[in-house]
Amino acid sequence: MLNQKLLPLFGIDVAILVGGLGTRLRGVVDDVPKPLAPVLRRPFLFYLLDMLALRGARSVTLCSGYMADFVQEKTGFEWMGMPVHHSIEKEPMGTAGALALAKKFLQSERVLIMNGDTWFEADFKAFAEAAEGSEFCIAAAQVPNASRYGTLEWGSDGRLISFKEKSDTPAPGSINAGVYFVSQNLLASLRVEPLSLERAVLPAFTLERRVKVFPTDVPFLDIGIPEDYAAAADFFRQLEISPHSMFPDFPDMKEAAVKLGTCILIFDHLGRILMERRSDCGWWGLPGGRVDAGESIMTSALREVAEETGLQVEITGFLGLFSDPRRRTVRYPDNGDLRQLVDAALLASPIQGNLTTSSESLDLRWFSPDELPLNTVPPVVEILRVACSQTRNTLLR
Repeated sequence: MLNQKLLPLFGIDVAILVGGLGTRLRGVVDDVPKPLAPVLRRPFLFYLLDMLALRGARSVTLCSGYMADFVQEKTGFEWMGMPVHHSIEKEPMGTAGALALAKKFLQSERVLIMNGDTWFEADFKAFAEAAEGSEFCIAAAQVPNASRYGTLEWGSDGRLISFKEKSDTPAPGSINAGVYFVSQNLLASLRVEPLSLERAVLPAFTLERRVKVFPTDVPFLDIGIPEDYAAAADFFRQLEISPHSMFPDFPDMKEAAVKLGTCILIFDHLGRILMERRSDCGWWGLPGGRVDAGESIMTSALREVAEETGLQVEITGFLGLFSDPRRRTVRYPDNGDLRQLVDAALLASPIQGNLTTSSESLDLRWFSPDELPLNTVPPVVEILRVACSQTRNTLLR
């Protein structure tokens, strides 16, 4: 691959705080922890994990307490090729104490911290660059009504000055999005004892002008209260990531048959990846398809690319064989068949031809790895993660 580009969270460990009791949602969500509250019949946390896997996070650590066994059962220890660790507190430790308990899993130079009941996808590449040289960098979200959060005030140097108190008067403002980049030095200073990151550590650092602010205007959602939780369904519909019946989270594998196919990653000279918007689900995927009887993997790949994109390509490498059923099982809408996809992923470069959609695609487009669409079909996410990494070893998964 020429001019290879990496995913925006490549090499970064992420901690998601999922240990709260969710008392403000009692009466609306009572049987599961708040981060697993269903949105469009799918746990909220699953949307976060999908996004982090697509953005290339090296690992995710779930800092849990309340119903921790249930969290572990539902999420498992891997998500589309992204390792998932579980740091479980035996008693409430507060957010800082929970991070201190999870330190052994958080080894990247900078660690991304998120709340498990909040959706906020910043430009992670720019966010990480802004956090360089800082112990604590906080993302600021612009919301139409900041009254229940309080607002942030920062100086011309980008350093946080103060938190303004909550107000009874609705007004727009910049709030703490609950998403931070912190340094290893800060993590090392935390002790395994009950302590709040927001109420103790962050205010102290603010007084010393040690907190940088990363302003954004991207969509923000906090499901912490019933009114905002009720708005989550429309929020995800607008992002075009509402669940699709083609991609079940917990399929009954007794119904499934194996489908052997090819998946082709075509990189152009700018390091962009060719993706197609599938006509069967409207989500973005990679060219490829079934290996027919009498075909080799190579012959199948070249045929599928020509049929689906109008291009002739040169196969430049073998990425790996991908078969993990967790997010590689699809139910086809035309006949209801459930298939576990076993795909040989190949690397390719275009030789000639013009992009031309087929009956299987609504659109064809080149994407930089740091701009992959959120509604990327789950079966290709791990393939994209591997292709946009620094490894050159083939993979059997």
